Amino acid sequence: MEIVSYPVLHKSKRPSERIDCIVLHDTGGKTAAATLAWFCHENSKVSSHYLVGKDGRIYRCVEEEEKAWHAGTSNLWGEDNVNDFSIGIEIVDDSDIDPYPDEQLASLFDLCADIIFRRKIPLNRVIGHQHIGVPQGRKVDPGKDFPWYDFLMTLGERVVEKEVSDA
Repeated sequence: MEIVSYPVLHKSKRPSERIDCIVLHDTGGKTAAATLAWFCHENSKVSSHYLVGKDGRIYRCVEEEEKAWHAGTSNLWGEDNVNDFSIGIEIVDDSDIDPYPDEQLASLFDLCADIIFRRKIPLNRVIGHQHIGVPQGRKVDPGKDFPWYDFLMTLGERVVEKEVSDA
């Protein structure tokens, strides 16, 4: 898995070392280049740890040990400020009817499996922005076209394979 470093402006110190959640987003019709440019614009006040392009290219925008500004006002199972304990991943998506390309999903699987394996994140804490945005319904990404069931089933298989191969 090749990751291109692309540091951005908007990040801060985490309040603790705890990282136990992955939040998936989509770019809302923006290309990879436009999203990266927006992350570097002083007025955007947004970022994510990673961006996965339609071609499968992965960009690291914020180091995992730092807090990216991706979740906004958020709550996961009664805990506010999801940015404090999560990894944010933006997925380039043209629209909510545009299928995600195989190359992109393959890279997303690899990236998520690697993070889950290293950080011991349970699969039930791999969620979408739609699941944590406050108030409920404020966010809809990664969108109705994201293949949640197949994604989580395949991701679980990849994590098990990685555990077996590293044992």
